[in-house]
Amino acid sequence: MQRLGANGRQLQPHSAVSRPPVVSSRKAPRTLHILQAGAGGFGKSTKKKVDTSGGLVLPKEGKRVRIADLSDEGSNSKQAADGAPPGFPTDWIDLKVKANDVPIGKNTKPIELATGRTLMLYKFENMVFISDANSTAYQFPMTDARVYREGSSIAAEVPLDGTVYDLATGAVLKWCPKDNPMRSLLGTLKSAEKSTPLKVYPVHITKDGNIWTKLL
Repeated sequence: MQRLGANGRQLQPHSAVSRPPVVSSRKAPRTLHILQAGAGGFGKSTKKKVDTSGGLVLPKEGKRVRIADLSDEGSNSKQAADGAPPGFPTDWIDLKVKANDVPIGKNTKPIELATGRTLMLYKFENMVFISDANSTAYQFPMTDARVYREGSSIAAEVPLDGTVYDLATGAVLKWCPKDNPMRSLLGTLKSAEKSTPLKVYPVHITKDGNIWTKLL
């Protein structure tokens, strides 16, 4: 049977009536751009997702920090962030002081604990030491001790009797030297006694600059 078109003409075999194109009402998917910290700074658009698999997060301050540094407990945060020594902070005391609290022109600062006990803090160059507040020969305050290099040691000299201690170990480097008339008398009084080391204590400084010590 022959097929006729609307004008009465015969249609050719295998031909098809053209149809208008179908337009989809669906919109193309949108790409979600995520802000990521990187060399380009914050606010740079990227199609990559933020990778937290390496233990890094992006807090509100805009700095990437390790997850281990974030904690509800301040002590845990200090321990993770600072590579703290064993027992920190349980067995340690926060002296509530920073190294730059030592007055300009001095190397010492007395620290009074809540118990009423006083320790002496020494700052020399970029080093910090802590000891008992008084010397061992005559219990003289170390507040005005002269702090200097003695060979490979950092030493503190007692103003009264001239005894010199190694601040790292507390060892006596000089015991009541008789180097002036007053010290000659004091040295004579102590000549029969064995030299007594100065009690020193370990020091730990946290990332925020606070100085902690442990009473052994």
